[in-house]
Amino acid sequence: MVAAFFDVDGTLTRTNVIVPLAWYQRAHLSRWRYRFWLTGILMRAPFYWLIDRFDRAAFVRLFYRRYAGLPVEQVRRWHREHFTTTLLPLIRQDALTCVRRHQEQGHRIVFVTGNLDFVLSPLAEWLGADLLAASLEERDGLFTGRLASSPMVGKAKAEAALRYAQRHGIVLRESYAYGDSISDAFLLALVGHPIAVNPDRPLRRLACRNGWRIVAWR
Repeated sequence: MVAAFFDVDGTLTRTNVIVPLAWYQRAHLSRWRYRFWLTGILMRAPFYWLIDRFDRAAFVRLFYRRYAGLPVEQVRRWHREHFTTTLLPLIRQDALTCVRRHQEQGHRIVFVTGNLDFVLSPLAEWLGADLLAASLEERDGLFTGRLASSPMVGKAKAEAALRYAQRHGIVLRESYAYGDSISDAFLLALVGHPIAVNPDRPLRRLACRNGWRIVAWR
């Protein structure tokens, strides 16, 4: 069995881990409270950028604390009900074509992402993909703001993909992986056909050095 492993944010879609929470807050906060919330995000943006640059796992843990206290079922339901107007329009057309091409060849589609399971499960279902994603800890019907497991970034993505391959009989040397960031490098190195999609500078250098395919998706 051959699989195609896709990073999501920045690769499959024009998104990041911040925008799904912004969508939800904009829909549930009053205009002035949302502006206050967004101002807080923008003021911390340089700090978030610095943390992300040196330790993406630390950034993910830090940002997901902003989910603390939000109602689990309401958040899950909202993302599912609004998938077609939030996430769906941000899928890259070239990425969608690539997914469909793999499916035509009988390849299993797997999303491997540091974004949250309830954000991306509607997309995975829509595209007929399996989902390896981060999940948040829950207590008394509310999110605690802590991850239920280690962040799905860097080496953790490759480890999750490897466990998936072992469970499902995936032949990794014949499989494909797509990613846009140097944090996806371990995942790309796991398969026989790594593809760097609109890569950041460090990933582009690594791809050129290793002879990996580089593509520009719109």
